[in-house]
Amino acid sequence: MTERDVFGNGHAEDMKNGIGWATYQYKQARKDLYLILDDSWDVPLKNESANDQWYGSLALARDKFPTAYGTKNTKAFPQDIPIDMNEAERAMRQLAEKVKALGWKGLGGWVCVQKSPMVNLAYDAEGNIYDRNLSDEEYWSEALLRSYRAGWRYWKMDWGKDAGNPELRRIVTDLAHKLTPNMWIEHAILPEVIPVSDIFRSYDAFTLMAIPLTLSRLSEMLLCETASGYHGMINCEDEPYIAAALGCVLGVMRHGMIGNLPNGEPDCSFPALHRNFKTKLTEVLRTVRWHRIAPAFGVNGKETFVDSHKLSDHWNIVSQKQEIEAWWKYKDADRIEVSAPARIARGLVATEITPDKNKNCPYVVASRNPNGTISIATLGRTNDRQYFTPRCDIAQMIQDADTIGLFGYYASVKLICCDKIKSVYMQDLADDYAFDITEECRIGGNEVIIPGEILEKIGTSRNATNDTSEPGVVVRLERM
Repeated sequence: MTERDVFGNGHAEDMKNGIGWATYQYKQARKDLYLILDDSWDVPLKNESANDQWYGSLALARDKFPTAYGTKNTKAFPQDIPIDMNEAERAMRQLAEKVKALGWKGLGGWVCVQKSPMVNLAYDAEGNIYDRNLSDEEYWSEALLRSYRAGWRYWKMDWGKDAGNPELRRIVTDLAHKLTPNMWIEHAILPEVIPVSDIFRSYDAFTLMAIPLTLSRLSEMLLCETASGYHGMINCEDEPYIAAALGCVLGVMRHGMIGNLPNGEPDCSFPALHRNFKTKLTEVLRTVRWHRIAPAFGVNGKETFVDSHKLSDHWNIVSQKQEIEAWWKYKDADRIEVSAPARIARGLVATEITPDKNKNCPYVVASRNPNGTISIATLGRTNDRQYFTPRCDIAQMIQDADTIGLFGYYASVKLICCDKIKSVYMQDLADDYAFDITEECRIGGNEVIIPGEILEKIGTSRNATNDTSEPGVVVRLERM
């Protein structure tokens, strides 16, 4: 997590070398995205053990981001003496301004949930070092205000010595509400804090089983109820169409740096098989644009349906080094099996699905946004080292909704309204032009059937060359 990695060298070979993330990624979508510096932006180089005393300092590492400090001194802050927090804050502001100048919505950072002993140190009137022994509220108030004054607007609070303390997590969110308005605090690990969180992360899921793993977690998380005064939204990680269809926050991790890692090893976080996330970047743009129409919203368990029927996926590992990160503890020849509810629906009647000719069904998720829009997604299955989406006929009651987001593959989509339908328009969410598809549809009173073929044709029309993103469209209905 260094300046070179984040911004690149400005050379043609940056992408090939896997650097320049802030400079080159998501140019079309970045105005809606916060750039988050992940684990270790505040920890000096070669000092990144999990027990390092710098974790939780939230002081930009000087040896990693020397330009932000405006100095040729690239040495890390000395240990065992107080950090110059004014200097660190100025550097953090410089970094935030640089990121925003590149077109990103803003800058945020990963936060280790623990108090760094480096931050507690201070000088007394005689110049002696002493330990301030800050309380939790004092420590995190200072950290929030420094970040906020520096222009940082997102904290991704993850592991750390105090990660398992639900009361501390609530305190940090409450402090942010009080001291730093418009700053997002994201929690993880403890589902019991979902009701008193603004954003809660569903946590890591390896690519090969990311869909059922994520849906399995969401099937429990979405049954919570948001407490008064909190946003209660779920970050479903790098699953764009789940985020779009279930009203969740999106945490993008995929990127377009194709091929092996700079050290020549396969990029097992995004294996070049299965879905191959690196060729599905337009899905992110479509989801970002859908969220402008239908923003993520908080958990509302009393209005959420979770199917008791589950689907089961499996994957047989051939080469662990190429297919999955070692820390998941799987090895060559292992069989991975994961199950998840066949359907999840928020705020509306669950989608009806007719299995395909092989009796297969996709996972189907849907929601009615608080603003009245409807979104539906079919999600692919994984069996015997194959990823596929069964093309099925689905039917959805949409009541008085006239704006519908459809994601994934279908044989057909029947929308059942409360009024007679006059015409139907469809637009690729990555495009700026809508097509009148009324003649392509079958309309009967208050029902319209949209063929899957036209949805796929329009819904992938703005895929870049070699981009295999699945369809994502917005449909607009006009009534009689």
